Amino acid sequence: MTTPIPQNFVQTIAKQRGVTDAELETVFMALDGQSTATIATKLGISDIAVRKRLGEVYKKFQIGGNGPGKLSELRHQLLFSYHTDQGTSDFSRGKGSLLKVAIGHRQEDWGQAPDVSVFYGRTEELTTLKQWIVSDNCRLVALLGLAGSGKTTLSVQLAKQVQNEFDVVIWRSLRSTPAPSDFLGSLIQLFSNQQKPDVPIDLNSKISRLVEYLRKHRCLVILDDFEAILRPEELAGHYREGCEGYRDLIVRLCEVNHNSCLLLVSSEEPTELALLAGEKVRSLKPAISEEIAREIFQEKGLSPQDQELEILLSRYGGNLLALKIVATTINEFFEGNVLKLLEATALFIEEHISNLLAQQFDRMSSSEQEIAYWIAIAQSPIALATLREQMLVNSSLSDLLKNLDSLGRRSLIDKISEGGETVFMLQPLIVQYVTDRLVDQIRGEVLETVKTQGIERMRLLKTHKLSINIAKRKGDKCEPISSILALVKNRLQVLFVKTTGFEEPLNILKKVASDLEDKSILEVGYARENLAQIISEIQR
Repeated sequence: MTTPIPQNFVQTIAKQRGVTDAELETVFMALDGQSTATIATKLGISDIAVRKRLGEVYKKFQIGGNGPGKLSELRHQLLFSYHTDQGTSDFSRGKGSLLKVAIGHRQEDWGQAPDVSVFYGRTEELTTLKQWIVSDNCRLVALLGLAGSGKTTLSVQLAKQVQNEFDVVIWRSLRSTPAPSDFLGSLIQLFSNQQKPDVPIDLNSKISRLVEYLRKHRCLVILDDFEAILRPEELAGHYREGCEGYRDLIVRLCEVNHNSCLLLVSSEEPTELALLAGEKVRSLKPAISEEIAREIFQEKGLSPQDQELEILLSRYGGNLLALKIVATTINEFFEGNVLKLLEATALFIEEHISNLLAQQFDRMSSSEQEIAYWIAIAQSPIALATLREQMLVNSSLSDLLKNLDSLGRRSLIDKISEGGETVFMLQPLIVQYVTDRLVDQIRGEVLETVKTQGIERMRLLKTHKLSINIAKRKGDKCEPISSILALVKNRLQVLFVKTTGFEEPLNILKKVASDLEDKSILEVGYARENLAQIISEIQR
């Protein structure tokens, strides 16, 4: 193992956590820096089986979250346990504690930063980021994008390449949502050479003390998982209760003069960044990269044709994690033939990717979710005027724009200028996920309608029209998903055939639809029209 921990010590700790021999063998190889592909080959199992074993180990060590940082956190937990057992004091901050390494006059504290043994492409992004951070002396740089787009890996590679330009490099993950005061106190402790520095009590004074250090030393501070301290189920970019002090920290670090840099890595943009953006405050979203996609597939022994790669990129966008999972799936289930997967399914979403997308969706406000459903139904970029026309709730233009802006800050929606107007579209993976979620909820509402013979439990059937016609834009290479109505029909057919047969529930739906004929749209929304279309679709 590359970590300075005796294997017998790791084995003892692992057994106390209920880790099996097979899981322990796998985790030893992972801690030794071997890739999942190498481990799979040596053990004679699949990549998926390797990830499942490691996943079980992470659960037993209570390591949550997603992405490559989990192995590093496991390593740090083991290091902490070992050094505590040996009576050393390098690790004094509990679970996930961090090792501070002095290198000449420099200090590095990499915390939970993942190991980046393999890195693909991103030459242009790295050049731009280095220019901003080293040459332009930006005080804050935000690296934004969806989970799975490679932000954390890119930020680690960037930090490694520029570390010699700084006196101090500090890495922190905010996944555990530390209180601002505690977080600042830990940084002040780190900067201080004293055993027990005189840490100010109030937040403002702590920020001032930190600014003093950032002026005295040229520092690079990386904050990963920044979205964890932002409030879910509301418009994007607002802080959780008790975390508002981070806003004060960011504003101060952006506005005062110093030669250090704060690098934020987040799937969600804080609201204040738009106001602070300028010469010293910039943000970047990693682009979709054909080069990286090709290298991911080559690592798995696959050589997709140019046209096949183009289709994959149109389907999965810049989600590198999804492309890695797809490459593994092609090897395991399609004999390494990329074309067979493309012909078998329009878009493959594995459970892990689905969970990531669910986390993104569940962070949205209810009004953002409503808009996401409308765009998924349209299956094409949708204009602002069309959204306002179709939505039954008469929200103001200001509110609608706020919601669209919020979706943009979550990196979920793209704005495109087309024919003199702005249209909005969701990322392909998000479209697929939202469509699946919508169809599942519609199916549930139809079954409740059959069960209760009424519309009291309807929501989406009332608020969303399931068929809207929007012209497909020129040059759109994304393949359309089957219509919402067709997907609902497929789900209902399977269920009805398994239970009572088709006639009885269909007759109930017809009766309910008939009862709605004299009802106004203000009373029942789109329910009457949607039921009529579902009935028609089933009868085809």
